Amino acid sequence: MALSIVRGLLQQYVQSLFNEGIINDQFFHIQHLKMVGRADHFVQLINTYCLDVETILSQLESYIDLPNVDFSNLAALATEVGERSSCIGAEHVRLACLDLTRACDQMQKQNIRQALSWTKNEFARTRNKLQVLVQWLLNLSALAASNADGAEDYEARSKTAKIECYQVVFLNVSRILVISLGKWYYLLNYNKQSNSNNFIFLI
Repeated sequence: MALSIVRGLLQQYVQSLFNEGIINDQFFHIQHLKMVGRADHFVQLINTYCLDVETILSQLESYIDLPNVDFSNLAALATEVGERSSCIGAEHVRLACLDLTRACDQMQKQNIRQALSWTKNEFARTRNKLQVLVQWLLNLSALAASNADGAEDYEARSKTAKIECYQVVFLNVSRILVISLGKWYYLLNYNKQSNSNNFIFLI
């Protein structure tokens, strides 16, 4: 029951990100493909995206301040951020990267700085939202694992209970057999003694 509730809340949160425009249909597609296997694969994909984009944006910021700016290199890095964002479905970051790439093509530092600042803001916002999603996914995985362990424990307890039940039945049957054998032995000796007394009486 709790697992289904968490899954429902998770989907509501993802839908809210879509409604805000943070993510697009591509994100839903990737989520479906990754969640078919294991949730930790999807978590790893999100974490990798965030780390890679953060690194590239830091490189862009440092390259702008160089005396001789390689605008083609800046444009390539901006394009890479846009492609990575497009692949995972981070819509706001993808749109911001379009402006950043155009600014790099225009070779104007001031425009590049403004576009980069906007891209970093959109990325920070997206990253924070995705980190919340990661926590949801981790909680879902932990809950699913807990339910699986509980099912295994229940099965183990059931097997133990069956064994104990068989042991009780075996002990009861053994007692019945012992009592029956005791009665049979008593009757046998009693009959022998009775026959012996009758023989003496006849003599």
